[in-house]
Amino acid sequence: MHLAFDNKTFRGAEPTWANACVGENGAPGIIDYASGFAAAANALLDSAIATQGIKLTVDTLVYPVCFTMRHAIELFLKSAAEDLIRIGELRGVALPSFSHKESHDLGVIWRYVKGHAFTTDERLAEIVRGLDEYVLDVAAMDASGQVFRYPFDLENKKHLTEIGIINFLVLKVRFNEVERLLLALSRMTGKLVEEYHWGTFTKKLSRHQLRQLATELPPRSAWQEASFDDVKATLMAKYKLSSNDFCKALKLIQQRYEMAACIGIQVPIPGFTLVALQRFFDYWCKVNELKHVIEPPPPRIVGSGELLDALQDPAPRQVSAKALASEISFEEFAAIQALFEFEGEAPFSEAFDLVLSIHQKRIDRHRADPDEYLRVLSRMMGKMRAFERILYSLDMLGQTEALEAILARYCLEPARVRLLERSQRRKRIDA
Repeated sequence: MHLAFDNKTFRGAEPTWANACVGENGAPGIIDYASGFAAAANALLDSAIATQGIKLTVDTLVYPVCFTMRHAIELFLKSAAEDLIRIGELRGVALPSFSHKESHDLGVIWRYVKGHAFTTDERLAEIVRGLDEYVLDVAAMDASGQVFRYPFDLENKKHLTEIGIINFLVLKVRFNEVERLLLALSRMTGKLVEEYHWGTFTKKLSRHQLRQLATELPPRSAWQEASFDDVKATLMAKYKLSSNDFCKALKLIQQRYEMAACIGIQVPIPGFTLVALQRFFDYWCKVNELKHVIEPPPPRIVGSGELLDALQDPAPRQVSAKALASEISFEEFAAIQALFEFEGEAPFSEAFDLVLSIHQKRIDRHRADPDEYLRVLSRMMGKMRAFERILYSLDMLGQTEALEAILARYCLEPARVRLLERSQRRKRIDA
């Protein structure tokens, strides 16, 4: 059905700010629809409350308000159900089929979400328990989405005869509370889809639980001691693991950079050497101001003359790049590039492995084209956040020795807290 040129109502026009992007223009999804209905409900509530029902009478506005509220809740829950199904696929645990397109019964949708959330991941439990009373309230009042759309049902019985009054202030408070929980549910299920996508979990433990387990283990060097048997028994009981489950968990923990660091071991980064990283930073410091790493200059408005001065002359970078190329290997530079870029990726070490593999695949091309390789090196010399980004990655990947060596060599201790604030925050495990 092509309406782009012949529909006089649903079309674009001036001013451009009033043109809403729909369909494939921006690719809106179910959460965009849910957020739109929630925003509409809030706008209607706020307008009526602001004028105390004088300009917009609550007696007629109650129907679109409650309908949009209910529909927003339905869409948020359908999105959560889709995420749960996806997580099940990633875990290799197929959930029962459920036709989200055909079902509009809020009670049915909620029973599906609630029933499978608890068995999917423990982090969903608190949010789902918080949502329960709100969703049940709405489902009891309008399970099918018809009550606030029409005055009579299919049997010609009038709706809402058993309630009589609905207070807008109560609606506003309750809807804001349920909206907050629905957004939290959406964020959590989205996070879990991404987390399980990377593949680090067992049948009994999520990645989050593996990380928690790693923090409760003694150093790897103490695992041969007799006392480890007591630790093992305690942790197996806590996480409900068999001996085989526990061994699988330990194997994964020792393989992943960030988890291995919790037990006092460092997983080597392929191609990475501290010497190569130090040579890179030595040359970086020849063409950039190290003092700005320690204490960044405050933001300010600059004139055109200063802008011209700020434009770097590429010659010094090219000289440094050529010198660096003779002192480090292609493999070492690939590792440095991956450390630089990981800061912009998902905070999982598997994402680092993926970035590293991309740069390793470019090594043959760099060998075959020395001029292009020098241009890539030169561009890296001009990366103003090189220290910040690489230190972030070293911290995230548990490369403590290299991290401390760089902080000491370049006298960055005064800036430690600021430079590592983001990685430390991301490493923190929620209680």
